[in-house]
Amino acid sequence: MEELRKAARESLQQQPDSHDLPAITLPDNIALPDSLDSLWQDLSSRRSKSDAETSEDLLVAQGFLDKWSSKSLSDRDEGVLNYLYVWSSRAALPGPVFGDISDPEGISEEKKRIIKTSRVKSTIAISVISSLATLLPIEKAADKPDIVIALASFMFDNDPWTTNTGFTKAREALQSFTAISRAEGGLSVWSIVEQVLKERIKPLFAKTRNPAITDAGRKNFHPVPLTRFDTSILDPESKPWKVHDPYATTVFEWVIAQYHSSDKEYLERHFPLLIPPTLSLIDDENLAYKSRGCNILLQLLKPIKESESDILRRTNLSSVFEDAIKQCFFSLPTITPEDDSIRLLEVAYPALLSVLKTAYQLPTVPTDKKADDRNTYITGVIRILRDHIIPSFHHISSTNTTSTASFASFPYPRLSTLLVNQLRNVLPELGIHTTKYLQEIIPVLYSTLSNPFGPAHVPLLLASVAAMRAVILNAHPRLWRWRGEILGGVCACWVYAVEEEGEIAERAEKTRELESDKSAGEALGMLKKELKGVVYLLKLALENPVDAEGDDGQLDAKERTGNEVKELVDADDVLRELLLGDIDPEDGSFFGC
Repeated sequence: MEELRKAARESLQQQPDSHDLPAITLPDNIALPDSLDSLWQDLSSRRSKSDAETSEDLLVAQGFLDKWSSKSLSDRDEGVLNYLYVWSSRAALPGPVFGDISDPEGISEEKKRIIKTSRVKSTIAISVISSLATLLPIEKAADKPDIVIALASFMFDNDPWTTNTGFTKAREALQSFTAISRAEGGLSVWSIVEQVLKERIKPLFAKTRNPAITDAGRKNFHPVPLTRFDTSILDPESKPWKVHDPYATTVFEWVIAQYHSSDKEYLERHFPLLIPPTLSLIDDENLAYKSRGCNILLQLLKPIKESESDILRRTNLSSVFEDAIKQCFFSLPTITPEDDSIRLLEVAYPALLSVLKTAYQLPTVPTDKKADDRNTYITGVIRILRDHIIPSFHHISSTNTTSTASFASFPYPRLSTLLVNQLRNVLPELGIHTTKYLQEIIPVLYSTLSNPFGPAHVPLLLASVAAMRAVILNAHPRLWRWRGEILGGVCACWVYAVEEEGEIAERAEKTRELESDKSAGEALGMLKKELKGVVYLLKLALENPVDAEGDDGQLDAKERTGNEVKELVDADDVLRELLLGDIDPEDGSFFGC
């Protein structure tokens, strides 16, 4: 054992990076005892106190288990393995040192050293659990919940304590356990999930009170609002899941991932235990936790919708989730950095749309209520469009007041792209109701497409073209009123794209072609193709109106569209390919497919 411990100590001292597992090199002629008793006696006699000492003990256990082999386990050996499971599971759990490192640059060198040591300890502990699982499978271990919690703590690879080795070994061990458990009927995994939720997750989130829900996880129709200046929300002790046990969020996320559409019974039984932690995460002041909360809600709603459960309707929680998510939409520049805003909004908008779909698009609802549900759903989508997407777009845009030809500018082009993509996502949900809001939608798309600096960020233009396609498909009976703005934006975008292609070609002639110019040229080529697709759809809609009898506007547009297009081409021949060029309607690349 002394040789083994010496090798473990040397391996730790030579460890250059805490993001990988220390490799323990054992002498070929090392002799290990036949019984696991020797290992446990050695470990239990040391009483390790620091993380460094625990890491050494864990590495000794790792080396012993990897080298030790036995054809069959005795009862005594099995007991020792269960002790090792408990010991390594406790050692694997990330501690409070990881609870407040939201600003990595502000961490002192001493704390960085502590974090590194703790990360090494946890990674070795996970490796030990993985080795134990090859000798005594987790499903046969005595303390399965603690083992599962330890492994589940490493199932999110962006956590500060997670390493590549820890993530890989934990995922393999948990996947093996859940696969075997489900194959045998799944009772084992669900009893563990319920135990984890009741005994570990619920107590940690219990102090984070939400007046919008009852203790049973239902909507509180008579909430007692928090005091206006409630300083308790600033108390770290009110959020132990965040400060003392930072692994709780990752474990909860793993729990949510276990539910599938076939697990409706367990999902509805555990639902009251799932709601408080989810809302606590969405309501947290830290944007990273907010985005994880929205992502967890998305994962939770998927099996609910697929199993056609009406749990949201029965608990009246859809409005509670809506109110919680809507607070995320105010996290915009300049107060919120663009990167943080993007990470939050790219999950918040889909989460809110998913809440509406799950609550109001149930196939099991009686026919006489489907119309009411449809109206409620459309009203919710309209609120997303008018109260959040369009105002947010205008908020982060600005207008050039120094030019006589004033145009919108986009100081946050990636965030503007995200918002236009969300606009494109909600338009198919609105269908014909899009016609009511063209006066708000068309100016957004026109200002984007007609921006002379648009080719500097082609994804924003592509998103606007996709949204314009959706507008044409949804609102073609009323497009005759807006054909000037639509053609104006599309034509301006085409001209600026052609100019940018010319500049790229000039640079290529003077110097060797840059990789950035090559990718930009490909993106512009895709943009031009989709612009031609938009013109094709617009002309098709205007020249072939549906139910136009008595509609003077549609009939007039049908007669005049051809001449108006010809006038544009006569004014600028650059537009000839855009407005009069042939396209293949069967080629999906013209339509973003």
